[in-house]
This record gives sequence, structure tokens and C-alpha cells, in this order.
Amino acid sequence: MTDAAMAAILARTYFHTVTAWRPTAENGEERLCEAAQCALSRSAHTSAPTPPDGFYVLPEALYRLSLYTCPELVFRLGDRVEITDEGGRVWHGRTSDSFPYPSHCVTVVEISEVETPGGIQRSGSAGERTSIGVSGGYGDCEDVGQDSHETGEGNA
Repeated sequence: MTDAAMAAILARTYFHTVTAWRPTAENGEERLCEAAQCALSRSAHTSAPTPPDGFYVLPEALYRLSLYTCPELVFRLGDRVEITDEGGRVWHGRTSDSFPYPSHCVTVVEISEVETPGGIQRSGSAGERTSIGVSGGYGDCEDVGQDSHETGEGNA
């Protein structure tokens, strides 16, 4: 089987699209591609979010996924990407250097934010999340029936 035939077979599994930008020396960005076909995947070589310990409600949310693209689409360390699925979810992240093969290219993407059709989940070391209609963070949330971690007092 030729490399082109293998690339065509793999391309039929690409159910995501990627738009990417590369930082420039002038503190700007240049667009590398727009809505290019790709596949976003979690593999054995990428990390899952860290589960929360006893006092934190949300897990560490920075995690890495594998991005599969056509062999011509090669990324460099630090390129910014937005990957969209058919349901409207958008993953925002930064790339590693790509590893090209004759039939496809593999890039690790560190995900920093996921937009869902109903809101946004932001990643970070504190695992903060916000959604549409909640703008002030945890201070605007009401935890009915929960004990406060800081004071030990309950909200009923």
C-alpha cells in the first residue's frame, strides 16, 4: 500500500477540525491552517487529568491529548490550536513539535480550555471552571448542604 493510500484511509477517521496559529517575533500570530481535518485522541502515551485529593472538588485540568493530521500539517512547539468536534466542543491548547510519518503526523497538545455548547471549562492548576451565566467564580456559587473547607460551617 502506498503512503498516499494510507493517508487517505486515515483521513476518513478525522472527525475533528483544527485551526492553528504560530507566534511571530512581533508578538503577533500567523495563521497556519483553518478548519483542517484532524483527529483528537487520548492514547496510552498522553496523560489524563489528575484526580482531586480529599479537599479539592475539581481535578487538575491541564492534560495532553494526541492530535493526528495529514502529513503536510506539521506543528512546532508552542503553536496555538483550537480543535472542534462535530458536536461543537472546542479544545484550546498549545502544541509540541510534531512527529511526521509518510501517512500522517502526530502532535501532542496540552489542553488549557474546553468550550462546550453550554459553556466553558477552563483548565489550570487550580482547576477553575466557569460557565455561561457564572462570571465571578466560586464566590458566586452557592453550595447548599455542603460544609465550607475554610470554616467547617455548613450551608443549608
